[in-house]
Amino acid sequence: MLHDCGVRRAALDVTNTLFELGVIDSNNDSVEMEQDIRQGLGLDSQELMTLVEIVSSLGLSAAPLDEDNVTTLADLVNYLAAHRDRWLHTDVPFVLQGSTIISQDIETVFSYIRDYRKWPEMLAHVTKIEEDMDDGRLQSFIMHIEELGTKQDYFVKSWRYVNDEHRIIDFSQPLPPKGFRSHKGGWRFQPLADGRTRLISYHGFSLHDDTQADEAIILIRKHIHAALSTWARLGNGECNV
Repeated sequence: MLHDCGVRRAALDVTNTLFELGVIDSNNDSVEMEQDIRQGLGLDSQELMTLVEIVSSLGLSAAPLDEDNVTTLADLVNYLAAHRDRWLHTDVPFVLQGSTIISQDIETVFSYIRDYRKWPEMLAHVTKIEEDMDDGRLQSFIMHIEELGTKQDYFVKSWRYVNDEHRIIDFSQPLPPKGFRSHKGGWRFQPLADGRTRLISYHGFSLHDDTQADEAIILIRKHIHAALSTWARLGNGECNV
């Protein structure tokens, strides 16, 4: 039997995904999980595929869902309750995750994220890093950002935990972006049988009451995509440090 807390968290993730896709008007809407997705929500095949892909992205340690085996929202909830990645946050309302495959070994890919001092040379939206402290396991620094698209300048302060042995990097931001009550996340690194590495980026956040949730989701999705795309290009030899 699936644990009640896991089911509630999974239902929240599914509801947030429906909101992100514009299927419902608010992430606070009550959704009947037993309703047929195609008939009850009017999703076409492409929309259903996108919904399933986003839900599957929260369970990257398991086999992805096949949309042909999904009939109701409860099917999505049950998948997440059983397979949601264990490192993902459960104490914030919004959790997003993405991944990419890089043609490098795990140690090389791990160094991309661990060596934050090089980020202004690699990431288009990072303009400067101000180091505070770094003992090899605990890191603290201020990251200056020029927002993608809008060119808005701002900075965030990050605290990071780095575990070289288990290939874990987690962060929290005591000074998150404007409108965010909290923002934290991390990176995971999975070696593949052919010598390549799956790089995973995840973010969890809560918002102030006057912040538009859809805009915050778009912002975080954009940063996940930009970072993963950059590391993939670098690791696959398409750009230089």
